[in-house]
Amino acid sequence: MPSIEIICVGQEEVSDFSDAPFRVFAEDELVSDRSPKPLFKPEFDATAGCIYHLCNPDGSYNAFELLRMGHYNKRRLWKGMVGFRPEYAPYVRQMLRQLLKASPTHEVIFTSDYQFGPGVRRYHSSITLRKFWRLHHARRLHMNALYHLRP
Repeated sequence: MPSIEIICVGQEEVSDFSDAPFRVFAEDELVSDRSPKPLFKPEFDATAGCIYHLCNPDGSYNAFELLRMGHYNKRRLWKGMVGFRPEYAPYVRQMLRQLLKASPTHEVIFTSDYQFGPGVRRYHSSITLRKFWRLHHARRLHMNALYHLRP
């Protein structure tokens, strides 16, 4: 199942997202929920901060319901694209803004991981939050990718 994890770089105490229209599990230890072989373990190990696991509204520990699976044809996801459903995208945007402000270095790392997605990990250099959302709306955000975000 797909996983979305966000790291607020340098953050020492987790932020409260209990008002989210989906479940957010927050931890001050950077441990991916994708086991036994998390795609981005080396990057998590080299970073300090808090991690936020975006999960289905029912609390199941994956992000399948948050993603535009129905609006994409399923093969599009197999090609490695990710996008949030319209009812969740505004809150994810608000959450990313809030985490960028909470980070002492104003950095957030956004990761996506899909066990049936592309086998290749993708790394993207630092991009603005605005560019991230342009890629999202153009359906050009990659699955199994790590994005460094800045304001």
